[in-house]
Amino acid sequence: MTVANPPVARLQLGQLLRELRESAGKKREDAAEVLECQAPKISKIETGRSTISAGDARLLIDLYGANGNTAQTVLELAREARKRTQVRVPDWARRFVAMESIADEIRGYEPELVPGLLQTAEYTRAHAMATDPGQVDRLMAVREERQARISGGNVPLLHVVLNEAVLLRPVGGPEVMGGQLRHLREVVESPEITLQVLPFHAGAHAGMGSSFVMLHLRESGSTVVYVEDLYTAGYLDGGSHVERYGAAFDRLRGSALDEAETTTLLERQIKEYA
Repeated sequence: MTVANPPVARLQLGQLLRELRESAGKKREDAAEVLECQAPKISKIETGRSTISAGDARLLIDLYGANGNTAQTVLELAREARKRTQVRVPDWARRFVAMESIADEIRGYEPELVPGLLQTAEYTRAHAMATDPGQVDRLMAVREERQARISGGNVPLLHVVLNEAVLLRPVGGPEVMGGQLRHLREVVESPEITLQVLPFHAGAHAGMGSSFVMLHLRESGSTVVYVEDLYTAGYLDGGSHVERYGAAFDRLRGSALDEAETTTLLERQIKEYA
């Protein structure tokens, strides 16, 4: 198991501890009793929202009967998870960046801007100047870190539905926007990346008034829905929430242009910015 940074270690630790607890036939209440805490804290640990000391990790290792390499991995993750993070994003976004970095499948709908994983540097800078001009360099660095997975060839299955407005809004001006659309045209050649545009003529649709990202984490077999506004974010991982967002995404796909039609629209809009 590769650990990229403390937030990722926190997620991996939680997933591993949950798997060990379930394999041992223990309940969260059993773990809470050993750690002398309440059961909700165990839930936070297992979902990566909190972490534990190496000493508490040893207590859980004993409770779950883990040994050998598995026990050593738990301890290493516990130590790594408590280190000072180098991820330069707000606290409320760190969990998302960590999950994004280990997700094997990402699906999302975006009505206003190109998703961060697919942005050019110039587009990112223009967006940052408009939303948080005092943090442009930091936001640029975060985007670079996030996109390293794409440029490094470790591409997750990525399926994005963009509102047509994203193509028409000239973020950074015609030259920057033209470069961004050319970049989208290139990345859709990757077999792992699917892009569909939701055209204006589709009328009312399932994503009106919202944007969302669904992240599937293969190691835990779970899917989390991430929703964000200007300064906060929320995570939905209950079965009913995930099912409803999954159904909404499927309806958006059905209303959107197919991949060939999307490519044609991209090429036409690129000419508009030339």
